[in-house]
This record gives sequence, C-alpha cells and structure tokens, in this order.
Amino acid sequence: MSEANKEISFKNKTVVITGGAGGIGLAVAKSFAALSARVYTLDIHEKLIEDVEAELRQNITHISLDLRDPEAIASAFATINRGSGEIHVLVNNAGIGDVDLIETLSLEKWKSVIDVNLTAPFLCVQAALPMMRKAGAASVINVASIAGKRMSYNGGAAYTSSKSGVLGFTRHAAFELARDGIRVNAICPGPVLTPMIMNSTSSEERARGVENIPLAEWIQPRDIADAILFFASDASRMCTGTTLDVDGGFLVSSGVPYDKYFERRKAKAGQ
Repeated sequence: MSEANKEISFKNKTVVITGGAGGIGLAVAKSFAALSARVYTLDIHEKLIEDVEAELRQNITHISLDLRDPEAIASAFATINRGSGEIHVLVNNAGIGDVDLIETLSLEKWKSVIDVNLTAPFLCVQAALPMMRKAGAASVINVASIAGKRMSYNGGAAYTSSKSGVLGFTRHAAFELARDGIRVNAICPGPVLTPMIMNSTSSEERARGVENIPLAEWIQPRDIADAILFFASDASRMCTGTTLDVDGGFLVSSGVPYDKYFERRKAKAGQ
C-alpha cells in the first residue's frame, strides 16, 4: 500500500478477496487489513502463503476452498454471512492459466480455466449480492488482464477468453446492479512481479521483460492493490463499468521494446 492511501479507512467494512493467499491477492488483503477492514481471503491454499504481521493477521480470516466447486463457494459465503452479514467490497482476483495451443488444449483444461477465471466471479457476485444489498453500497472489483483486451503471449486461448469474459461480465453487472448502489469495475494488470514470477525466472529474464515496459519497471503486487483500493473507496464513487490498466504503459507500446523505438527513429533521422 502506498503512502497516498493511508488516509483511507475501511473500519467496520467487510472485504472478500478470492485468490487471497498469496501474490496480488495477499497484497490486496494486507492493504485492506492495514486500513482496519474485516478481510476474508478465499483460496485453494489452506493458509496464507506468506507470513503476515500479527496486527494485520488479526483482521484476516482465511477460508480454503476450490473455486471450481459451486457448493464450496456457497458454503464460504454462508460462513461470511454468519460472521459479518454484510459485504462492502468483493475482489474477484483468483486466476489460473494455460499454455496449450488450441489444437492440443483439452476440454478439461479449458473448463478448469473458465471455471476459475470467469464462472467463479459470477458465482461470487451472485452469492454476495444479498449481503452487498444489505450493506447499502458496495464495490466489486474484478481482476482481469491486459490479455483480455488483446491476447496473451505467455498464456493460451482459455486464459485470453476468460479474461475477455471478465471484462464483459464487469460491464453487464455494472449496469444491472447500479440501482442497488453496487459499483462494478475491473483492473487489467500487465506484467506483475509476483513471488511466482520471481521463483520461476532468472534476473536476466526479468531484465529483458522490463525492456517492453515504457515506465521501465515491473508492476508490483502493491500497485494492483492501490488501484483496487481506489475502486473500493469513495474516491471512485461515480465509476462503474470501467476498466483501469495497470501495466506501466505496456499496452501503448504494442510490445515494442522501448529503446528500440528510439534507436530506429534516430537511425532514420541520420539517413
């Protein structure tokens, strides 16, 4: 969480975060917990992946479940209803990917990705709806991807399709739920330096990755958390059905390495 968000408070507010055990989701959970929210993290992992400071951990309740299981989702929200009765913020963050080409992508894997990335957000909104209405005003933030606006170079067709679907679901839900005082927006992260990326890439690979980011830095989980805090707060009270790209300028670069752009222009100017 950045210094700019320390003036925001979510005291007595209930926040639910899917995929909250690690990476982006845990950064979001810690940010809300630091702002006095009651946080529920929903994740297939049995506990939070990273060690969390005691003062934050006391504000976080973890529920282990498989988001591909509709009954498990219903049970989790029933637990939240008994514990809180209201939901003020729902962050649909959980996501998985695929790397297969279309010709080799199995139906089982296709369904698994769609179930976690697209069906689960729908089911979570549906389950949370009575508690969000009871809260009087609520915010849903769906974590999509810049892949949903084009395609995924590192992922497969199921991932791209699911994230495009998340953006469509965001727009439709924003329209339907507006008169309930429920705002629905989406975040589209670019390349995020999560612990999983740190553990699976070399420093050389990460340095090459930065070449395609105009702002010359990897996006950090806290950058996504800050964007989510904006959509959850009153600072965005008239935003619904919108999408915020947090990608360091990756989309506008069209994948062209930043330095190569200027090298080419200078070379042509010198002809």
